[in-house]
Amino acid sequence: MHQDRFFIPNVSIDSEIWIEGKEAHHILHVKRAKQGNKITLFDGKGIEYKAVVVETQRARLKVFIESSLVVDREPNVSITIAVSIPKGKFSDILIQKCSELGIHTLTPLHCERSVVAIKETSAEKRERWNKIVIESSKQCKRNILTEITTGVAIEDFLKTLCDYDLSLMPCLRRHAMSLKAVLRERPSAKKIVCLIGPEGGFTDNEIERAVEKGCIPVTLGSSTLRIETAAIAVSSMLLYEYCL
Repeated sequence: MHQDRFFIPNVSIDSEIWIEGKEAHHILHVKRAKQGNKITLFDGKGIEYKAVVVETQRARLKVFIESSLVVDREPNVSITIAVSIPKGKFSDILIQKCSELGIHTLTPLHCERSVVAIKETSAEKRERWNKIVIESSKQCKRNILTEITTGVAIEDFLKTLCDYDLSLMPCLRRHAMSLKAVLRERPSAKKIVCLIGPEGGFTDNEIERAVEKGCIPVTLGSSTLRIETAAIAVSSMLLYEYCL
């Protein structure tokens, strides 16, 4: 069963631990693990653990941690997507796919035309988003969890752009540069941030303030994309350029 992966945040080598809750249900009643079966655990911080099931009960199981190994499947660039969160299921899709792709950080961004306010990104909602990150990491075999930060107003986020090698702002501005051209001019970028605006796009004022802080307006093509489509597309383009 080493192909089956389960998320356990706190693990110690050469120890026995009880697994309970949702992961226990998955192991016992979906994968139907029995005593003696081997499973793989990961802690979300970069380490995989090989474990063997030593005891099963109706709602929990005990495993012995046999070994650990640092397994790095992360892209060689750190990408942050600061995004005006779309409504409903579309935010879940965005988070799931960006996590699968290997995005380092997702930051909910409040813009002038945002529909979902920062206050709506409640603790309950962020807990659901974190569960989506865990499930997608299990599926795609990532050992590092995408970090979802607290929401921030765009004017405050712009103050952090100096922390990045490259700051991008996809928009429909007439003189926006080709994303391909920008990336080809900056082959050594290692820490990248991309700002994704709301359905109505960034305002001219927001674009001007971003440019003043060093952000580069870029075009993703002639189509007007949904928020989640733009976030997934630009993530894929960045990974293709810098990692493949």
